[in-house]
Amino acid sequence: MSIASVILCSACASFDWQQRPNGVTMTSFGARTYQDNIQLSGKISVRYEKENKPQQLPGSFEWEQSGQHLRINLLSPLGQTLARITLDDGKAILEQDGQSPRYAQDLDQLLQSSLGWSLPAAGMRDWLQGFIPQANGQRLALHRVDQTLEDNGWTLRYASWQEQTDLPKRIELSRYTQQAGNVSISIFIQAPNP
Repeated sequence: MSIASVILCSACASFDWQQRPNGVTMTSFGARTYQDNIQLSGKISVRYEKENKPQQLPGSFEWEQSGQHLRINLLSPLGQTLARITLDDGKAILEQDGQSPRYAQDLDQLLQSSLGWSLPAAGMRDWLQGFIPQANGQRLALHRVDQTLEDNGWTLRYASWQEQTDLPKRIELSRYTQQAGNVSISIFIQAPNP
């Protein structure tokens, strides 16, 4: 059974929802719409392995997407910029102080090879807003409940949701990679910037 079938079955059992032609998903909580243009920020903590030793990187992030354009800033706990990541016109760029910019066509692969751990930026376009992409190109809006599911090789746990918005508040991502062992990413999303 596919992940979409499991989600749909559980959603039908608990909530009254239907997909509208314009892509807005109606739930018992009201309409939720995917935002092509959004700015988010919050805290991020990454746990992974390097040379068989556990590593942890706490910090914060700034996320700005506009259509297919994406900009991510990863910051230290003290607010220093650790990495600037840009995706524009299908070209990914990673900039870090004291290093030459790195370029690639595949953003996720660039981040894995450069940072030493996986940051699934492509999936996060949907996940940060509480949506899961479907095989038909549509997006499924998740319900505002604590739930765990799989998408694109990652296990996602939506642990909590924001009171004032339809956005998730805490998301836990995890997967095993050969390069970095077990990778776990905790994301705490603040309310969107005005």
